Amino acid sequence: MPFFGKKKTKTSVSKADQAEDAQAATTAAAASEAPKSVEEPTKVAEAEEKKPKATEPAPQAQKEQQAPAAGGAAMGPPPKDLAFPVQLAHGSGTKKVNDFATVKQLYTRIAQEFSIEQKDLFFCTLGTDRVDTDRLLGGQIGLNDVIFVHVRGEEKHVTVHKREAALGLTITDNGAGCAFIKRIKDGSISSEVAEICVGDHIAEVNGRELFGVRHIEVAKLLKDMPVGEDFTLKLYSPMKTPFNGIAPRNTKNTLSTSNTELGTGKQTLRLKATGQATVQTVDETSWTVKAAEAVDDCLESFMGIRDNELAETAVDAAKASSGLEEFRSKIDEDLEVFGFPESFVEEMWSSIQKIKEEATK
Repeated sequence: MPFFGKKKTKTSVSKADQAEDAQAATTAAAASEAPKSVEEPTKVAEAEEKKPKATEPAPQAQKEQQAPAAGGAAMGPPPKDLAFPVQLAHGSGTKKVNDFATVKQLYTRIAQEFSIEQKDLFFCTLGTDRVDTDRLLGGQIGLNDVIFVHVRGEEKHVTVHKREAALGLTITDNGAGCAFIKRIKDGSISSEVAEICVGDHIAEVNGRELFGVRHIEVAKLLKDMPVGEDFTLKLYSPMKTPFNGIAPRNTKNTLSTSNTELGTGKQTLRLKATGQATVQTVDETSWTVKAAEAVDDCLESFMGIRDNELAETAVDAAKASSGLEEFRSKIDEDLEVFGFPESFVEEMWSSIQKIKEEATK
């Protein structure tokens, strides 16, 4: 994908311009040698020069501070004592987790608190201990949410015969190295294999280990499997317990008073890969929220993945772009690792603009 950046140009200076500059320099030198008739203004000027100048934030930093995220109004960085209660979905005590600014840092903190290897953490759900892929932790956490962590359970080995191109799987990942199954299409090849379940971590394909591989690469690997041949999957299901659901769980955050003081459940902590977490108020009726859902649908139909954080990043890029060319450039900068083809970037831009136009009618 081409990168549409700014090109540096050399500036030519004519001899006439050089002569004018030399004359100006001579005049300035003569003025500096002339005696000063008024002393007081000079002292004032010297005093002003000695005053410390306030440092201005860089233009990009100003933009990041002022621009609200997709569907939200930015409120600033999170307070240091902002904490979230975390439980293991199959049952555990509650731990307090704070001091994180990205999803990856959150999983690292959870691994530390529960003394679990990070590769054994599959995904988190918000407000429920069930494998509910509509409640997955993505780039935003409601300030009143309880986080439930789903960890490695049963190991499964499956052989799949790929009789047609589409397997019927939608893949996502936890942002920290674990790709897993988010959806299985009814009537598809995958739906006919009882061992393949929603929430399963895809650990290996034909013996290739996939921990640390992004969802888009896992989806492409499965898509590229030859039609008419068999391939093997090594899967891990999330850990289950026979006692799940017997006792009611507290699904509201009552652990941190600072979270409650910040406001209602509509306020969220938004996590970015750049590490610039912000607290924001989310307007679920905003056109940008609908646009992010549309981009997520594009990702699923075009690449077999869903990623709300990625979709929100694309919408943020569209909001800051004056046209398709600038949007392409921003996608190249912000999402270069995915290597989206130009046709798909155009499809994202069209979907976002269509929803924006409908909302402003």
